[in-house]
Amino acid sequence: MTNEQMIEAILDKMNIINRGAIKSEEYNAADPSAVKEIYEYVMTRSSLSLSEVDGIVEELGQLT
Repeated sequence: MTNEQMIEAILDKMNIINRGAIKSEEYNAADPSAVKEIYEYVMTRSSLSLSEVDGIVEELGQLT
């Protein structure tokens, strides 16, 4: 799975409606292990709190 695909899946799981702030194509050069770590965390959660979503978005912002 590519970084772009993992980012898309993360955004889907977090129900991010405004995708303009996080563009999956910007993560092609990001560290794949860091993206995968976030991806695996998000996918194992049945639901995410608002503070978790905020933290994940912040982490994603640091990867670009």
